[in-house]
Amino acid sequence: MKMAIWMLVAGLFLAACGGDSSGEEMLMGADLFDEIVVGGKAGCTSCHSIEPGAGGVGPSLSGIGAAAGTRVSGVSAADYLRKSITDPESFIVEGYNGGVMPDGWDLTDAQIDSLVDYLLDL
Repeated sequence: MKMAIWMLVAGLFLAACGGDSSGEEMLMGADLFDEIVVGGKAGCTSCHSIEPGAGGVGPSLSGIGAAAGTRVSGVSAADYLRKSITDPESFIVEGYNGGVMPDGWDLTDAQIDSLVDYLLDL
């Protein structure tokens, strides 16, 4: 009987936790961002910082969640970030050169979505 109660409690706990995976996706995005190699190519942190004003080969991504929605008129922050990841030549930030950011990472749509979610929260 005691075991049945514990199983019921555990099941209720798991059901309550399973409704929204956005926190889990955010963690996956943060982990991907921090990888040195992503899909066989240089990872995000190789060129980008999330520290304010700490630009490198690529611009700092500090506050990019707010800034992305203002970069291109009519393009949402999420769409701007997604396009910047999947087609890096589509938007070049002033002061930076095109042709530097790798493209064609072997990432799933879910991984790209999780990176976008993570960046939107910065």
